[in-house]
Amino acid sequence: MRISALFPALLLTGALPLCAQTTAPAIPPTPPPPLSAPAQPKPTTAPVLINIANEPIVRVVANVQPAVVNITAEGTVPEYYNAYGSFFSRYRYYRNRPEQSIGSGLLISADGYILTNAHVIALAEQEKSVSVTLNSGSKYKAQIVSADDDADLALLKIEDKTVQFPYFDLAYFSPNLLGETVIALGSPAGYQKSVSHGILSATNRTFTVEGHTYTNLLQTDAAINPGNSGGPLVDINGGLVGINSAKLSGEAIENIGFAIPNEIVVPWTKDAMAVARGLKPPAIVGTQTLLDIVRERLGMKLETLTEEKASELDMDSGGMLITDVEDGSPAADAGLTKGMVVIEIGNRQITNEKTLPRELANLHAGTRVRVQVVYSQEAGPFNLTRDASTMLVSR
Repeated sequence: MRISALFPALLLTGALPLCAQTTAPAIPPTPPPPLSAPAQPKPTTAPVLINIANEPIVRVVANVQPAVVNITAEGTVPEYYNAYGSFFSRYRYYRNRPEQSIGSGLLISADGYILTNAHVIALAEQEKSVSVTLNSGSKYKAQIVSADDDADLALLKIEDKTVQFPYFDLAYFSPNLLGETVIALGSPAGYQKSVSHGILSATNRTFTVEGHTYTNLLQTDAAINPGNSGGPLVDINGGLVGINSAKLSGEAIENIGFAIPNEIVVPWTKDAMAVARGLKPPAIVGTQTLLDIVRERLGMKLETLTEEKASELDMDSGGMLITDVEDGSPAADAGLTKGMVVIEIGNRQITNEKTLPRELANLHAGTRVRVQVVYSQEAGPFNLTRDASTMLVSR
């Protein structure tokens, strides 16, 4: 029997009930569960608040800031300019131009001694015009007690018999460990009572600025800007790390500042104050002046060109007059002669002996020195003033 013949027979006899040929009845869907109410947030406990006034940096700033001062130094700098007369003759003129520098300082005694950088008050070394603004806003005229260009440190003094000034105690100073937190206080760009912080990035750095090289400096990434110079760099306990002095600047350079370390600052300051108070005599230094060095190593004598002498020579005042040139000397070989006026040595403008670059003291055989002079030369009815730039080779 063939299996395929069974199916028609079964269908004809009705052996399968009709319901077998229909689909199963649909089961009604289960209704979704009712939405539950959102969970109620649990009440939080009262937060533990930190007293901001107790933050370490806040406490250090509150303690040190009263002793930090703003310093303004005023002076005049030479300015040379050219003018042209008939026949297109060039005349070189000189005039004084007022200039101002700003910086910071640190009160270090109740009777008004202030520590700062020498370069902060360099402009005022002749006019002695230094103004000091205290953290309280009080203003004083300061006296320059001592200034050391090599150390870049200076000691000032303000007087007020009616008050005791808040001061920073140099008895405690930082161990100066790499990575320690440091805080810079001062008046960057003249904004007094400014604070920045970072870490001590390096020690024993060498930095050259305006032809002067400083050694054994501290490096920090705390923001140090013009106006911070002379202000303190302190640690998280308020101990002196150093005195802010300079920064490295450039388009791709950030956060490289320098400070004079406390190991230099503290002994220098104690010595300068002892001398100022008459407790010890001034240190005996070499008697050779920069004028002596110029005469000995370059072979020419200089003196400040006064207004009277300038009038005699029919020249503008300013600069240093060459009064003698030794035969066969570097000055003579360079063509310099008596009667010329030195207005620039290296990149430093010269007005008198105090403006001679201290780097002259380090001259040695083979050193080249650029000297710019002006001189007056008769040409018919006219006096022509000309420039002469030359290179001197020291002995």
